[in-house]
Amino acid sequence: MKLETDEKVINYIRRKIAEAGKIVAVLGIEMLVEGGGYDLDSNEETYRVEELYGYTPEDMLSTSFFNAKGERFFRFYKNEILTMEVKSTPAYDALLRLQAQGKLSAVICQNFHGIPQGIRFHKIIELNGNMNSNRCPHCSKLFDINYMRNAVGIPLCDNCKKTAVRPNIRLLGERVNAKLMTEAENACEEADVLLIMGKDMYDDRLEYSADPSRSQLKILFSQEKQLSDRKVDFVIQDEIQLFLPVVI
Repeated sequence: MKLETDEKVINYIRRKIAEAGKIVAVLGIEMLVEGGGYDLDSNEETYRVEELYGYTPEDMLSTSFFNAKGERFFRFYKNEILTMEVKSTPAYDALLRLQAQGKLSAVICQNFHGIPQGIRFHKIIELNGNMNSNRCPHCSKLFDINYMRNAVGIPLCDNCKKTAVRPNIRLLGERVNAKLMTEAENACEEADVLLIMGKDMYDDRLEYSADPSRSQLKILFSQEKQLSDRKVDFVIQDEIQLFLPVVI
């Protein structure tokens, strides 16, 4: 399939990646969608979910909703979040090639769906947690994703009996872990190339910035026509899984 991006831009990005010593990949919604997930923040999904549950995804993925309406939260969470099975794409293979070349210094996950099975990155920063990990807030016992999927109604700790198991994800309204945010910001600042793979539904303002005294290439992958004021060098509207293998 022919890419929409101009050939000169493709060649320039290919050369900068070849010259780079440190490359950081920020995995956003576009990577999730290309792997078989769906964007709950899109207008279509927001409307569908609100029609089905009576609330928007943003409402239900909030701390206040989790605390006040546990049964409704878990009905939505199990039906809409835990059923997403994100698979690997050629974009992940391209990132693994960068890692094998010693160029991929960090992968920053903004989604909480985790990395597809079989993909192993050396350094992963999960800013918003991971739905594969779950913990009892009372006794700290850990539970896997199958326990959450198979539970009837609210998943209760089998040790405490009455305590709801808490998904280890950052709900809307909660602060991002300061240590993880600092680690992510430092990785971005040190990168020669930033590959920003889609928006972040949390909009936690991770700053993709570097020391102005040195050169840094920022590439944003987005299918959106109306973009935010985020400062990047190129916006690529080709699919990530088609574009990355061409430039790596």
